[in-house]
Amino acid sequence: MSLEIDLNGNRYSIGKLNAKQQFHISRRIAPILPTLIPVFVRLAGGNRVVSEDPGGLADVLQPLADGLAAMKDEDAEYVLDTCLQVVQRKQEHGWAAIWSASQRTPMFQDIDLGVMLPLVMRVITVNLGPFMQGLLTSQTSSPEATQAG
Repeated sequence: MSLEIDLNGNRYSIGKLNAKQQFHISRRIAPILPTLIPVFVRLAGGNRVVSEDPGGLADVLQPLADGLAAMKDEDAEYVLDTCLQVVQRKQEHGWAAIWSASQRTPMFQDIDLGVMLPLVMRVITVNLGPFMQGLLTSQTSSPEATQAG
């Protein structure tokens, strides 16, 4: 099952990473997870797509952008490449991959950083959100956490 979002006039399908990819992404973003937790909470809390909240988009993406900037190039590239490989864009006759794995570049000329970062954030949220939610829940004394134990 995938999540579909609208961004800059295009429809995107956010796919699933396999467990090994999820592990490697989580390893690489672990140093920035504390700054991303509010982003996960905000994205998970509302059913709105990223483009429906343009005023809050910068607030949501800034921690990710800062975190990627602080990473070694190869780690940042791994996160971008891996996340964007599971994204497809709606076309007239079906869905098309947006990322060339072999060339490590977008398949569409209009995909820039302003499109890539929201898509990467959504891939991370969809794929690591349940894991992050589990961490947040285990650290609270909510009734749900108590019942789960």
